[in-house]
Amino acid sequence: MFKIGIYSKSAFSRSGMKQIIQSQDVLEFESLSEARKAAAIFRPLVLIVHESDIFVDDAEDKTIDDDRLKVVVVAPKFNLEKMIALFNKGARGYQLETVSPAVMRMTLQMVSLGEFALPSMLAEHLAGTPKDNDLVPLSTKEMIVVRCLARGCCNKEISRSVGITEATTKVHVKAIMRKLGVSNRTQAAVWAVRNGFDRPVVHI
Repeated sequence: MFKIGIYSKSAFSRSGMKQIIQSQDVLEFESLSEARKAAAIFRPLVLIVHESDIFVDDAEDKTIDDDRLKVVVVAPKFNLEKMIALFNKGARGYQLETVSPAVMRMTLQMVSLGEFALPSMLAEHLAGTPKDNDLVPLSTKEMIVVRCLARGCCNKEISRSVGITEATTKVHVKAIMRKLGVSNRTQAAVWAVRNGFDRPVVHI
């Protein structure tokens, strides 16, 4: 068996996460340092953390990459970029606040066994991303902008790399999204990576 812990600086947030898992047999922590100490006793300790408590100014709270803890993040809404950042920090699971208790319990079980748990929303998000297509009619300039998107560049960084204004960059990004049939730049970036456009930018 594994032990479940909840970490949040907010008592209201801890109460809400407790309701999601529908269990009273959980440990509650107001700091990650407290959770780490408990993890030395309870192995494994699966820690549920609200997304708002990860992206805070306190440097300690930004670090969740700890072998003693298996962290599951609960988020108010799906955000691919934040989810990737959280997994890079060491999170093992990611679910939304609207998830059912049954799914949350399954998530905790998977993470306790050393697996990664991803939300179903991720599949729906990727379903809207175009599949590999060599015939997408992008101009030479748009191809370079796509390379920048694949590297996670913002409009200002793209402008500097390509040598165009931010206004022109926005025009190119919108044109790329329209041609690829995607609704946001993250989906365009996913398409670009899948098609090998994450190589170094070549100026024209």
